Parts: sequence; C-alpha cells; structure tokens
Amino acid sequence: MKPTFKQLVYSFTLFSVVLLSYRLIKSEGLSYIFLAWNLFLALIPWWISNYLKQRESLQLKHVPLVGIWLLFIPNSPYILTDLFHLKPRPYLPLWFDLVLVLSFALIGMIVFLKSLKDMLGILKGYISPVMFTLITPVIFWVIAFGLYLGRYLRFNSWDIIHPFRLAKASFGILLEKDTIGFTLIFSVFLWFLYYITMCIHQNEKAS
Repeated sequence: MKPTFKQLVYSFTLFSVVLLSYRLIKSEGLSYIFLAWNLFLALIPWWISNYLKQRESLQLKHVPLVGIWLLFIPNSPYILTDLFHLKPRPYLPLWFDLVLVLSFALIGMIVFLKSLKDMLGILKGYISPVMFTLITPVIFWVIAFGLYLGRYLRFNSWDIIHPFRLAKASFGILLEKDTIGFTLIFSVFLWFLYYITMCIHQNEKAS
C-alpha cells in the first residue's frame, strides 16, 4: 500500500528530528536546535489548510483561520533561509549538516507547496477567475515580504499583536532596494516552484 502524503511528511520529519538529535548529542551543544522550532511553525499553515479543505464550505467562523494561515505561511519557506547558518562546525562533517538543514528546509517547502495549493483551490470557489488571477501574484509577494521581515527585521508571526509597530517597520523598509530585490526575486522563485510542481502533478494525472 502506498504511503499517504501525510505519512510521508511525518516520516521525513522523524528522519530530520533523528538527525538533529544525533547532532545535539554528538556536539553536546545546541547547534541547529532552532530548526525544530522553525519546522513546527512551518507546519501550522499546512495543518490549517488541511482542516479547511475538509470543510464542505467556508463559513464566517473560518475567516480568522484564513487570516492566521496568511500570517504563518511565510514560515514554511522561511526554513530555506536557514541555509545561511551552514558552515563548518566541530564534531560532524559539513555534509552531515548540509543534509540536516536541507531536510528541514525541504519539509518546509513541501508543506508550503501543498498548503498553498489547497488554499488557492479553496479560494477559487469563492472569487471570479479574473480576481483569482489578480490576487495570486499578490499572495506570492506577501509571502516573500513576510520572509524578508522574518529574516532581516526578525519579526515573527505573532508580532501582529503589535500591528502599529509592525506596520511602521514594514512601510519604513518597503521601498528600500534590498527589500524590493529580495521580495521580487523570492516571490518569482516561489512562483516557479509552485507552478512547476503543479505541472508535474497534472502531467502525472494525465498519464
């Protein structure tokens, strides 16, 4: 019997956690411990979209969940930027740490793509095709901008409880060259990953 998507994700997560645990034991330190927390945050939007996908229809009570999803979805591809921390460290070879960080990052990207697919599928049922076409690139831009806020301004999803401070910081860097460059390139990068994945899925279904 073929494993389900959920079983594969959790099996891959277990593999990654085992690698991390081995590193922590071997080094007797906390190098890369942040990967576990970042992965937990990355899984939240997937759990939300999976829950909403199972509902017959979206109701008013589900709107806050959609908002939480939008707040947390940048956490899923965010782990990819943890590759910035990759460098030679004591106790274990660099290739081990490469597999370790990539494992967490790839889980984040996998659940990101699945969660985005599910939420866009839900969204299609409630807005016109023209509006859907206009909103989709905005969603990618928001996700990329959220990545920038998290990596460089060190904001977290729960900083929304301080909306004025978050808005002030966001507008303050919105038109900076680094912000524009990072947000544009990452949004296009995520767009390509998403639509290539969708094409692969559609081709497999058609074959």
